[in-house]
Amino acid sequence: QMISKLLSKKIIYIIFSVFFIYIISLLYTDKDINSIAIINIDGAIIKSDKIVKALDTFNKDDNIKAIILRINSPGGSVAPSQEIFDKVYRLKLDKKKPIITSVNNMAASGGYYIAIGSDLIIANSGSIIGSIGVIMSYPIAKNLLDNLGINFNTYKSGEYKDSGSPYRYNTENDDKYFNEVIDDLHSQFMGEVSFQRNIPLGELKKYAQGQIFTGNKAMQIGLIDRIGTFEDALNISKNLANISGDIDLVYPEYKKYSFLNNFM
Repeated sequence: QMISKLLSKKIIYIIFSVFFIYIISLLYTDKDINSIAIINIDGAIIKSDKIVKALDTFNKDDNIKAIILRINSPGGSVAPSQEIFDKVYRLKLDKKKPIITSVNNMAASGGYYIAIGSDLIIANSGSIIGSIGVIMSYPIAKNLLDNLGINFNTYKSGEYKDSGSPYRYNTENDDKYFNEVIDDLHSQFMGEVSFQRNIPLGELKKYAQGQIFTGNKAMQIGLIDRIGTFEDALNISKNLANISGDIDLVYPEYKKYSFLNNFM
């Protein structure tokens, strides 16, 4: 019974201590932290969910005064690039805080698509910018299979159901069909660049045939706003957000899922 009483006192003491520490932490929490969120977009753009969630989280956090997209990407899939662009553009229209793109080595194709949604695009003079275009490719292995003596039979519900099959050559209708898809996606890309960068579509077309440009050239033709480094992007963000003094840089904490996490 004595041991039981001692244990009860210990438990009460621990609970009281934890509660006391919690209250103290609330009292000493700085509600006016000046933080700038940095979201890195590196490599091929295959998925959008993590980036979109991070953008939402930082936009809702009052301690985050500005968001910088640090882009180093050659592009990737169309739909994920469009989803991230759409979220960036919505936050720009929301005007709660500035959202700026700082280009590292490259913002090409889908990487550039994302960048145009922000308030400002800053790139190094030697950064690679542009590649405003769409590409689709696939291998045709018919000759190889013929040499191996392998034949394929295909049963399909419509003419275009096996378009892009590696087991046969393209028909004229296949080529026309795929080119229509590419042209539509290209038009969407050019339309957004023209609108976001305020470049007439007729003028933009000569720069939207898949070419890449240095940061210097991109600045001349209006694809970016300023030549500068990541440090410049931080200083511009501070000015736009009316921050004086030191800042904290905050990065997304992406959850890592494992079998144990899912099980728990």
